[in-house]
Formats: sequence, C-alpha cells, structure tokens
Amino acid sequence: MNTDGELSALLQGWQPNLKSETGFNRSVWSRIEAGETSPSTGLYGLFSWIQLFAVPRVAVATLAVALFGGILIGGVQARSAQEERYLLSQSPSMIASSDR
Repeated sequence: MNTDGELSALLQGWQPNLKSETGFNRSVWSRIEAGETSPSTGLYGLFSWIQLFAVPRVAVATLAVALFGGILIGGVQARSAQEERYLLSQSPSMIASSDR
C-alpha cells in the first residue's frame, strides 16, 4: 500500500507529455483581447441589439409584449373617446366649454 510520502514523491516526479507550442494559449488570449477591445457603442452596439432579435425566443417575446402593449393603449384611448362622445351627447353645452 502506498503511503502519503510515496505518493507525494511520485506526483513530484511526474511530468506531463505536452506537445510543444500547439497555439492553443495564443489563440485563446487573442480571442480574449479581441473581445475586450471591441467597441460596444455606436453602430456596433446597435447591431448587437439587432442580432439579439435573431434568437427566436427573444423575437417572439418582444412581438408579444409590443402587441399586448398596443392593444392595451388602443383600448384605453378608444374607451376615453367613447366616454367623451357619450358625455357630449348628454350635454351639448360641454362643446363650448371644452374648446377653451
């Protein structure tokens, strides 16, 4: 059975077999640096927001919110217009006072 001392000695003597200079580290760091230097404002920032809507879930959710909001606002405006017509039909003298 191995003791802790034998295991430590074995681990200290172990050397990994790596291929020399695979370019992996260089490519990773170049991608990191490219991501840090990319501008997030201006037209590029707008383009990134437009790319967000290419995701089907985001596009459908945005469309649903816009549709619901439009129906809600339209309903409120239509109701207030109907109430105004009703009140004017009940009291035509309100026309003169609403023009002021």
